[in-house]
Amino acid sequence: MAGSNLLNQIDSIDTSDLLFVERDLNFAQKISLCFLLYGDEHSSATYILQKLLALAPVAWQPTDLVLQYAKSRPDTWRRHLVEGLCIIGARQVLRRLGLRWSELRLHYLPHIGGLTLHIHPLLKSLYTICEQMTLVQSGRLVLDVGEKVARQQKGSGDPMHFNDPAYLEIYMLDWLTRKSIKLGDINTNGSDVQLLIEHLKFNDLQEQAKLLIDTINSNARDEPAPPRTASPPPITVKRETLTDSHRDYASTYTSVPRNGVQLSRDSAGICLIINQREFHRNVDDNLKKYLSPKPLAPRLGTDVDEQSLNKVFSAMGYKVESHHNIDHMEMVHLMRNATRRSLLNDSIVVCILSHGFEGAVYGANSIALSIPEIENVLCSEANVYDKHKLLIIQACQDNNRRQQGLPFKLDATTSEPGQRKHMVRVMPVSGFPALRHTHTGSWFIQCLCEALVQHSDSKHFVDILTIVTDEVDKKRGDNNEKMLLSTNICLVQNFYLPPRIQTTGD
Repeated sequence: MAGSNLLNQIDSIDTSDLLFVERDLNFAQKISLCFLLYGDEHSSATYILQKLLALAPVAWQPTDLVLQYAKSRPDTWRRHLVEGLCIIGARQVLRRLGLRWSELRLHYLPHIGGLTLHIHPLLKSLYTICEQMTLVQSGRLVLDVGEKVARQQKGSGDPMHFNDPAYLEIYMLDWLTRKSIKLGDINTNGSDVQLLIEHLKFNDLQEQAKLLIDTINSNARDEPAPPRTASPPPITVKRETLTDSHRDYASTYTSVPRNGVQLSRDSAGICLIINQREFHRNVDDNLKKYLSPKPLAPRLGTDVDEQSLNKVFSAMGYKVESHHNIDHMEMVHLMRNATRRSLLNDSIVVCILSHGFEGAVYGANSIALSIPEIENVLCSEANVYDKHKLLIIQACQDNNRRQQGLPFKLDATTSEPGQRKHMVRVMPVSGFPALRHTHTGSWFIQCLCEALVQHSDSKHFVDILTIVTDEVDKKRGDNNEKMLLSTNICLVQNFYLPPRIQTTGD
């Protein structure tokens, strides 16, 4: 019934809404949306390419590109448009159309590469690759592939006079119109993206090359299928009957409790680890007031924690990015950069291993950051408003005033309570130390990683944290030291971490 209501809402969208849709899209979003909507039909792709090239110098100018698309496809434009808006993450536009992101996400699966209902699957994969590449990588691709296309097309057609690799989809459209790359039919039969695959592999972009190959293989059929104009029937899978190649998609469909969501291996997200082992006090004079009162000792054993976190989150499909001995503002930069790259991901995990005191954690330059302000950094980026955000902190939280520094004030705020949604923070309880063994790592991180290995396939994350807290509470040091964990949970539903690949030693 819910699916039927959603489709009825989509089918009620009127062409009069479309000028407002375009008004709310920035130029980069318009390029991406037009690429998804027009790219699979040669004459349309040629038309829209010329239109976008003409608009590029005056990107602020109002457009009617979506309205023209609707007029050219009066029977099918609504569902194609909504899926395209989902893929590019235009949530504000979708909300203005009266649609709920939570329902759309489950219906169209924008976070799963190469799987679509109406948009050509290779267009979605190519868009995903455009979003994932840095400006340097995009520029290299434009030069390399563009040169090969020019050699192929020598004497046939004028070169494209455009030079901004930030808008990579424009170049993709040009190569499609020249038939240097081919999408094939809706099942990718007859496709040819070998130029791109070769470039990606040669430039160590194996994940992006694999996405194109997997998209072709997973959509190919022996015989052409009828056009997909309606939603497919509900998919039911049993975890035990899936082959390894299907497990990434299974997590989306596997049965979970009604008020729960399963994160996908295919788009799990970034796991950022900031591992502070060595500390220094070499800072500018204007920052010396923020230094810790005393020099901070090396944190022996922290590398064991980093290795354990890396292993367990990598096995769940996260892209682990580890950084060592990072100063306070570089910590902020790394976190902001990770959130800005999380548009197409399900979640983001940040693990900070350092010294600290009540409500704060130190950078490698002995300057502390306020933990609530670190949460603001993670929650204030629009790309992660509706994503699960996990902040894991291993740092002492003593309240001994003589050993505390003055936290550095950040310009990081959240403007409304909803930005805190889906946020989970777990750390040692306020007012007390965090215990760490110099050879085997900290109590907290080692218990967390063990619990994730044992229970992530069967229990939601909050239940796992309860198990971890219990295990830490049972531990005792040589002098009967104790430790307890504190969690701050802002969830509206339970969530399950992505299925984990079994590794040697599990």
